[in-house]
Amino acid sequence: MKLPLLLLSILLSPLAFGHDLWIERSGPLHTLSYGHERSGHEGAKRLEYKPETVRQARCFDESGQELRAEQGRQFPVRLKGDCAVSWFQLSSGYWSKTPYGTKNLPRTEVGAVIESWRSFEAIKRIDHWTHLLAGPLTQELELAPAGDPRKLKVGEKLRLRAFFLGKPAANVSVAYFGRTRGVTGSDGTVNIRLTEPGVQLVQASLELPLDDGKADKTLHSSSLQFELP
Repeated sequence: MKLPLLLLSILLSPLAFGHDLWIERSGPLHTLSYGHERSGHEGAKRLEYKPETVRQARCFDESGQELRAEQGRQFPVRLKGDCAVSWFQLSSGYWSKTPYGTKNLPRTEVGAVIESWRSFEAIKRIDHWTHLLAGPLTQELELAPAGDPRKLKVGEKLRLRAFFLGKPAANVSVAYFGRTRGVTGSDGTVNIRLTEPGVQLVQASLELPLDDGKADKTLHSSSLQFELP
């Protein structure tokens, strides 16, 4: 897959027009947030999303085992649990780009279609670390650091590996606060230099063909969030 197509997938994703997902934590509460606050792009700092679009809200301990956690059903969606890692995935469904604008509908429900896609967005927040978290926790597109990312300093490089379906994923476009910084190699790895203090947000994007009659492709986006001391 060529880089221009991957960059296009970032631009076309309904939740990626300069928007970000991030998780705010207060004690055992993990709140899914959406907007421009973290990326610094123009627009409202916080935007509302439909709570029914949240497909997964999961809580993991330091060994990577999933824990029982209470999930809210109202906006903003919250997860309650003692999580070393919290994870949310949502999908805004099918999208079709037409000569008259982009619509949140499959290609079968609109007229002339330039292109169409199905969108999936995920966010993973790391609050505690062991080496057991260096692998994937889900079957979705996911970024996993090689070591404890919270021990790094501004100016140092973060070594990451992208996974999809539990396996290392090559040709995944990786951005830092919305700015593309590289593409994963054949082993799924990429290095990103950390240039900002505080909360970190690294984003991955993967475009795959889709043959379900409703869209041409699937766009997977996944973010990794942690905080530098």
